[in-house]
Amino acid sequence: MLLIYLENWKKGKKLIERRKEDQQNIILLINFQNVCVERCLYMESSEKIKIQIHPRAFAAFGEELVTSDSVAVLELVKNAYDAYALLVDIRFDKDERGNPRIVIKDDGCGMTKDVIVNAWATIATPYKKNNPTVKRIINGIEHTRVVSGNKGLGRFSAARLGRTMTMITKTDNGPAMEAFFDWSLFNEIDKIDDCQMELRMLDDVKNTGTTIIIQNLNENWDNSEKIADLMNELSRLITPFEGINDFDIRVTTLNDTEGIGVKPKSFIDKPTYKIVGEVDSKGSIKYKYLFEGETKRRENVETIEWTFENYKDNSDLLNVEKELKEYIAGPFSFELRAWDMDSESLQSVSERFSIGKRDIRASIKLYKGISVYRDKVLVLPKSETSRDWLGLDARRISQIGRRLSTNQIIGIVQISNKQNPNIKDTTDREKLADTFQYKQFVEIMLEVVDSLQRERNIDKEEGKKGEALSEILSPLSSGELVESVENAAKNGANANEIVEYIKDYHEKNELQLQELNERLVYYAQTASLGSIAIVIMHEILTGMTTIKRFLDRIGRFLPEDERTHAYYSGALSSHKRILDVTNSFAPLYKRDLRKRIPPVNLRSAIDKSFNLISSKKMSEGVLLDNKVGETLEALVPISELQTVFINLFDNACYWMQENDGSKQLSVNVEECKEGMCRISVNDNGKGIDKNNSERIFVPGVTSKPKGIGMGLVIVTEIIKAYGGEVGVIQPGKIGGASLVVDIPIKR
Repeated sequence: MLLIYLENWKKGKKLIERRKEDQQNIILLINFQNVCVERCLYMESSEKIKIQIHPRAFAAFGEELVTSDSVAVLELVKNAYDAYALLVDIRFDKDERGNPRIVIKDDGCGMTKDVIVNAWATIATPYKKNNPTVKRIINGIEHTRVVSGNKGLGRFSAARLGRTMTMITKTDNGPAMEAFFDWSLFNEIDKIDDCQMELRMLDDVKNTGTTIIIQNLNENWDNSEKIADLMNELSRLITPFEGINDFDIRVTTLNDTEGIGVKPKSFIDKPTYKIVGEVDSKGSIKYKYLFEGETKRRENVETIEWTFENYKDNSDLLNVEKELKEYIAGPFSFELRAWDMDSESLQSVSERFSIGKRDIRASIKLYKGISVYRDKVLVLPKSETSRDWLGLDARRISQIGRRLSTNQIIGIVQISNKQNPNIKDTTDREKLADTFQYKQFVEIMLEVVDSLQRERNIDKEEGKKGEALSEILSPLSSGELVESVENAAKNGANANEIVEYIKDYHEKNELQLQELNERLVYYAQTASLGSIAIVIMHEILTGMTTIKRFLDRIGRFLPEDERTHAYYSGALSSHKRILDVTNSFAPLYKRDLRKRIPPVNLRSAIDKSFNLISSKKMSEGVLLDNKVGETLEALVPISELQTVFINLFDNACYWMQENDGSKQLSVNVEECKEGMCRISVNDNGKGIDKNNSERIFVPGVTSKPKGIGMGLVIVTEIIKAYGGEVGVIQPGKIGGASLVVDIPIKR
């Protein structure tokens, strides 16, 4: 090496002599010479020191790298999966001497001697990294499986579980072999070169696969909780989708000798929301949506074409003008399942499937996100960091509650080499290459997710109840959380259990805050209208003063003919009516509206409210039958009382416009007790659909083409502010809609 550097130095010297005029090169070459000299001197004074690994590293790897006994068993089962086993049998039993042991037996491809020596007997081997897939012929057809591990450290799991391990393995055409490990011996030797394992050939093994027998166990497995934790860990390897799963696990214990099949929790197969479908060669999405609620079931089938109109707003991902012209990503299929993760929804799933809320979250977390399979081989995600390859969580930030997060979805997409040749892996196999086809593929999948979200929001809206603002704000208080945590702490709950209470509180509040945000947006809109109304009211009153002054003056100079006097009289009446209507809204803008509430004659307030809308065209022919007694006095300001009945009457008149015959509107007293009177407003219009009985009180929900969905929301706010309730009577009392409101009355 020294001669090489000296030779380079000589070459540099000759070049300097030949190119003296190039000062920059001279400087560079001088620096190069100095580096050569320094390197030579360094090499003459340095020595090489061998880096060694003490054999105790085996035990340290087992204890430190494998975080729990359940994970240790999982790692060994993953090795079976990577050997293309179709079935793994895990047995917790006793040997012939009555000592407990763990036996993990698979029907995989087995190991050759070369694999044992260069993979199993080599620490941190790159074997799986260099061989990322395993092939196996089943029923004459070659199948491929992507291996799950690549660090070469999984075997140290056995060191955590027990002191000794026996491994028996056989390939299809090779001999059977048995290897024996005594991990404790590795603590007693000083050099890694002295670490050895026993390997011998066997004659009495016929079936391919690998069996691992762990003895001299470090922990007692005769514990139902420990077995339950293991089952949860093992279920990570079992995909919940039929047609993909080609791997089964069976666990046998001393208490259950028949064995238990490891499979996803039953609720995974029955999601609250599901969308299934396919994309054809032209980019058309054809899907079927299914909602399974506690008391309701809904299906819907849709087709979304690959057109400019449908995707024109998605310029952030696609150059719509160029990349949308023709769909070239190829056909594929999909299935997405989703759940609501708020405490109330989880409680419903918990009761339906007899599973704890914590287990529900954990199970969904195991499979969360959307997985892509190419010819039934997993290509995405390959790691936790690529779970959200569609960016769903980032899109959700602005619309929590209305958009789904990765933690709420378990999905699968099926592509193939034949149909989707240009949806390719990157060289590191961690993601898909950023091609035009991939962009189209992502865009289609985002549209599928959006379709699921739209359908889900329809079912969520239909299940909503009308709530006053105070009811939305109430659950945001941390009082319930504090009480729950204090009780849990008193009962000896651990940190993980207490975290669950905080998660419940957080998830519940996310939904409440979303609801509050939507409500405030609507209130802000109506508040803007209210501000405009104040200005209009002021202008009307100012203008009416001028008009009245003119009418008073002109009245003294009227001619004697009857027609002129009739017009004059009509002008005075109209002026008074305009003033009465305008002034009737004035109390709504008083800040101290509810501080002083004089009793209001309820019957009179109802009549006046009807009079205020009777001039509308839709009110023509409507007959009011006011059956409220003349002595009832309401303890609600007249302005708010009129607002309630105006909204109720306005809705009734609107939906009676199409009546061919009579238009009946009645107001009845249903019952009066404890200072509260229940009043019903009934019409003989088209009525209210049973499925919308609660939804009509939600902000923004309206069946009117030009409605804004605030009328009944305002009614609800006012009535609940005085301790009352608002509701619907089904069926309506006189053939149409019947709404009831509670009005506080003077006793």
